[in-house]
Amino acid sequence: MPTPEHMTEIVHRYLAAINDGDMQTVMDLYAVNAAVEDPAGTEPKTGSEILSFYKNAFSGGASVELTDTIRLSANTAAFPFRAAIGQADGKILTVEVIDIFEFDSAGKVQKMTAHFGPTNITMSDG
Repeated sequence: MPTPEHMTEIVHRYLAAINDGDMQTVMDLYAVNAAVEDPAGTEPKTGSEILSFYKNAFSGGASVELTDTIRLSANTAAFPFRAAIGQADGKILTVEVIDIFEFDSAGKVQKMTAHFGPTNITMSDG
């Protein structure tokens, strides 16, 4: 079982990699057979679909930051954050999200679910 320290470190590495535009580092945090539901309830992305999803989602650049503390229980980390994502038209899409990482025994992210809805999304001029 991954330690609380390890899970916390992975959350911080994930956010830093998104801020750096380094989607390969994001991928390295995931287990080989991982699943990503973003948003939760959609068809899970697996394998190379995960990298494509991240590249598409953050192609305009992104700034992400924690908005509260990371919550840890058993092999799970839940963390609220704000993502400001550049759009092709110069506008900024802001999403208030809670991601939940479920870790495998090797400390890799086995499953990620992103929780947000229409009321958590705003668009503004860049």
